Amino acid sequence: MILYLDETENEQYYIVAGLLSSSEASVELAYKRFKKGIKKLRISEKSKGLICIEFKSTLIDRNYYRVKEKMLEEISLISPSVLFSCYKKITPKLNQVQKDSVYITLISSILGSLETDTDVIFDRFGRAKFESDIIQAASVYDHVISIAPKDSQDVHGLQFADNICSTIRLNKCGDDSHDYYRWIAPITKEV
Repeated sequence: MILYLDETENEQYYIVAGLLSSSEASVELAYKRFKKGIKKLRISEKSKGLICIEFKSTLIDRNYYRVKEKMLEEISLISPSVLFSCYKKITPKLNQVQKDSVYITLISSILGSLETDTDVIFDRFGRAKFESDIIQAASVYDHVISIAPKDSQDVHGLQFADNICSTIRLNKCGDDSHDYYRWIAPITKEV
């Protein structure tokens, strides 16, 4: 199994979510089908070029709901699981120490819920000490075979995880005007 992890937050929640798939190959196939499907959508070539560099949820959620729906549809077709853990904020802002602590707690909840051998890839933070702390926290789980930070523009599974995070956040906050969550609801579990 392979687990792609990302995080999101707003004033209400800090959420870590993961796309758990049987293989990297199935995620890559879904990504290829997704990119092919985008070509059929009525979006200007300039916009396609902009959003195809990296499928960031912040851009897609606001302006390209059909792209988001196509992505979530392709994700649902590979029969993955979506696992997430959520922290309801007491105050709208967390300082960096709090954020780091909450992230490690949330990732630990997700990893603790797994029962099969899993490789884990999380979105790089660019802070070596914190990334080392994440790896150390994950090392207590025997079923975590490997864990590594990667850049989301290089790993399609992380781009999917980014969009899953925003979908969950929108749903939790009642802001899901396009009902994106319907695409992943059957495969999603909060831990």
